[in-house]
Amino acid sequence: MDIWFSLILFTASQLILSWYSYQLAREKGYSPRLFASTGLLPVFNLFALMLLLLLPDRRLAEHPLYFSKFRQRP
Repeated sequence: MDIWFSLILFTASQLILSWYSYQLAREKGYSPRLFASTGLLPVFNLFALMLLLLLPDRRLAEHPLYFSKFRQRP
């Protein structure tokens, strides 16, 4: 296989992982710039992705749900 093709595939996979980390961090309320930059590093991108998948959503604490015995209020 050509080395340039391998480098193009490797770069594309790094960019896709970085973009997904950025989207997931923005959705969960964490720093998207930090996780996108760690998503570009070859070793840390999988650790950053696993960390994002395991971290709780920070925006859930802002809007707690009230559960009643009879009904639920927004």
